[in-house]
Amino acid sequence: MPRSTYYAHRAAESARRVARREEERLVDEIRVLHAGSRGAYGAPRIHAALRRAGRAVNPKRVERLMRKYRIVGITRRRRRGLTRQAAGGVHRRPDRPGLHRPPSRDAAGR
Repeated sequence: MPRSTYYAHRAAESARRVARREEERLVDEIRVLHAGSRGAYGAPRIHAALRRAGRAVNPKRVERLMRKYRIVGITRRRRRGLTRQAAGGVHRRPDRPGLHRPPSRDAAGR
């Protein structure tokens, strides 16, 4: 291993430690905001709350940290269309009118 690589790695150790501490502080803030919303807020709202608090953070970083520490908001239920007919309900008119008609008596004797 080159000597310069060893010393570069050693010098970067303190920067990694500082970044790790900063990440832990940010995760603590995210957890406080998430608990304050009773677990409802997801990454977009957490990011907005951090911005309102004066914390300039990239939204992708908030998403990544929430995924990493398994902080999950409540997802809304999917809406059901109430005006559409059920699958087994009323039959639609066929594209070709004679397609679904039972055979006539004349055609059956041929």
